Amino acid sequence: MHHPIFQRLKAEIEAREQAGLGRSLMAVSERHGTTVTVDGREYLNFSSNDFLGLAQDPDMAGKLADLCRRFGSGSGASRLVTGTESCTLAAEQALADYFGYESCLIMGSGFLANLTLIATLFSEKDTLLLDKRAHTSTMAGVRHSRARFHTFRHNRMSHLRKLLEAHPPEAVLTESLFSMDGDSPDFAALKKLKEEFNFLLIVDEAHALGVLGSGGKGLGRDVADVAVGTLGKAFGMFGAFILGPQIVRDYLIHFGQGFIYTTALPPWHGDMALAMLEQIRCADDRRAHLHELGIAAREILRETGLTVHGEAHILALEVGDELRCQELATALRREGILLFAARYPTVPLGQAILRVCLTSEHRLADIERLRDALRNALKEVTVK
Repeated sequence: MHHPIFQRLKAEIEAREQAGLGRSLMAVSERHGTTVTVDGREYLNFSSNDFLGLAQDPDMAGKLADLCRRFGSGSGASRLVTGTESCTLAAEQALADYFGYESCLIMGSGFLANLTLIATLFSEKDTLLLDKRAHTSTMAGVRHSRARFHTFRHNRMSHLRKLLEAHPPEAVLTESLFSMDGDSPDFAALKKLKEEFNFLLIVDEAHALGVLGSGGKGLGRDVADVAVGTLGKAFGMFGAFILGPQIVRDYLIHFGQGFIYTTALPPWHGDMALAMLEQIRCADDRRAHLHELGIAAREILRETGLTVHGEAHILALEVGDELRCQELATALRREGILLFAARYPTVPLGQAILRVCLTSEHRLADIERLRDALRNALKEVTVK
């Protein structure tokens, strides 16, 4: 710890912690439905992206165990060497067909997919417009591409129009369900703008595919040219995929560094993706329950006095102050509830939120328990 750079790192971490922005890792030892066990204590969990409960499906877990025994644990090579299994190609085609695109390319993670897609397709010759609340991985791709870029106010199509007129872009980037705000853009308005200005539209559908739209096919297909989906949320796995024209897939295979220079996913991954896709196809009951739960949760959680945002299975409870938000999350944890305190830089400074992720495993009684615990937490934190 004597080198000056380590002292600088230490000081920056301490500054974050003093501002209520410290981060730490929580060791989860068990997961059962809506609960997780941490340090020997069971918590009701509202922090999971396993929206349809497929990550804990016993039949899928059994299938994974069988596949591991048959094919081993690792691919041992990149996709361009011997890391592409026949089941991977079958899964890519099945995903493209189900979600309504010409082609698909599976990647290691959602962050890697956004970073690789944007950084590979665009260069300093291009102009990009993106929603101000776009995911960090999207912004990383934009910056890595070195393209000129401008951000439009969150979901404000009127502001996007002004930017389109002033800075004609090669592409517009947005999300179908924003991960922190839980809201969606006006896709009908986006479609009209696209017809008028003829830009490429890239939509991150990570939090929507599998859950929203008919059959869980997402919200942006009628207007998106390229979409990014993840296997780590509704699919209950890990990895991600890029949907779009065949030429995009071919170009990424030739020039996408995040695809070329990395070890492929395990040899059974494609078979599991196919199995999970079949579960997604048959999950209308789970989606319907989650939809109704979201409607009920918005009304129930407003009884706490906090402003509730969100149009689907992700809700944002306005807090504002980072320290107060963290204190509320800590108080809820004492009540046996895990809720993510989203603070800067995940959300803008001074706009901290308590983020509620609903899954098809939750029941109305779970929401009511959260409401009651939150009421108590608000009293406790206010007294301090």
